[in-house]
Parts: sequence; structure tokens; C-alpha cells
Amino acid sequence: MQCLRFALGFFVALTISFAAHAAAKYTEQDVSDGGTVKGLVTYSGPVKQRTILPTRNREICGKARKVPSVVVGDGGAVKDSIVFLKDVASGKFWPDIPRPVINNVNCLFDPHVQVVKRGRVDLLNSDPVFHNILGYYGKASAFRVTLPTKGTKVTKILRRTGPVRTDCSAHGWMRGWVFVVDNPYFMQTGTDGLFSIPDIPPGDYTIAVWQESVGFTEMLISVKAGETTELTIELGS
Repeated sequence: MQCLRFALGFFVALTISFAAHAAAKYTEQDVSDGGTVKGLVTYSGPVKQRTILPTRNREICGKARKVPSVVVGDGGAVKDSIVFLKDVASGKFWPDIPRPVINNVNCLFDPHVQVVKRGRVDLLNSDPVFHNILGYYGKASAFRVTLPTKGTKVTKILRRTGPVRTDCSAHGWMRGWVFVVDNPYFMQTGTDGLFSIPDIPPGDYTIAVWQESVGFTEMLISVKAGETTELTIELGS
């Protein structure tokens, strides 16, 4: 079992380089002798809290409250981290999944974090109030969408890989994340912090983890045919 720790300063450089990277086209093929990478993402250290203070539409948006910067469960397990392989040229077929939706529900983005395939994404307003949604790759604009009424839906295309932060100019506390990938070797962790990425062609890879408040980390791994590589990736100090 391998364990990885990293410094916060390293995240900034990785975030910038990853967001600016436009990945090459991925080729789908049969994988008959693939290996698996599996493990656990954990967090150590204090968890910061962000205060949400709704200033308008409170009957829809709710009351003042605090939300954690990292959702940590039993044993330090991290929810909603994205584990993925970088720069994969070819491998297994993409699963057949519906077009992703960035939904606005009770002045929150639902889901708060999601990982999507590079391409089209729908933005939907399920609230009876006005939303003006802004998407950002770092400081660069990814999209700007006005959703004036309940049921309004707009489709946008996300061409660049990496995290896209979503905000609402009408409700300044709203924040969500869409993580764009260019190959199917990824997993978003649940409350147990576990991940498993199967059917990887044998070879050497870079595995990376992203969490909205912590940022990126990465390491080199070797995948052998029919074997499982186990990792524990620890975020924080």
C-alpha cells in the first residue's frame, strides 16, 4: 500500500498547468489484459468552514449556514474528490451515460461536484427565481448563462479538461464544480473515500487527485496485466 502526501504550494502550479492543457483525442479499443488501480482518499488536519448568508429569495434559498471545505467521513475518508489518469492515449470504451446537467435547486448547484466527459453539458433552472450562471477555468471564462425562469435550460460545450467553477451573479454564495475529463479512467469518491479504476492497459501512468479546496496532486504508477495496484492518498498536512 502506497501513501502520498503533498504540499499546498504544489497545487497552485498544477492547477494552472492542468486547466491550460488541451488534451489529445482519446482512442477507444478493447482491453483484454487490463489492470486495476484502487484505494482510498483521506484527509488529515482541520476542516475550514464557509459561511453562506442568503441575502435574497430566502424562501427558496434558505437560512444562514456553514458548509465544510472538505467533506470528511469515518477514518478521514474524503467525499467528492476526483481520481483520474492523465494523458491516456487509448483504452476502454466510454460508458453510455446521459448528457450531464448542472441543475439549480434551492439556490444550490445540484450536484455540488460532478465529473463529466469533455463536450456538451446542460444548465437547468429548477428554481422559481432568476439565476445567472458563470463558469470559470481559473480566471478564464468557460460560459455565461442566464436562466430567468423555472424550467429554463441552456446547453454549453466544455472543451478544456480540468475543474470548472460555477457561480451565480444573482446569488453570490452559490458555488459548484464540474470536473472535465478526456478519458474514461476516473472516479468520484463517495462518503467512504474509496475509488477503483479497472480495465487499464498495462503500462506506466500518472494518477491524479483533485479536491475543490485542496487542489491537485499526482504520482507515477505502474499497471500490470491482470493485477491490482492499491494506493492510499492522504490530503492535508
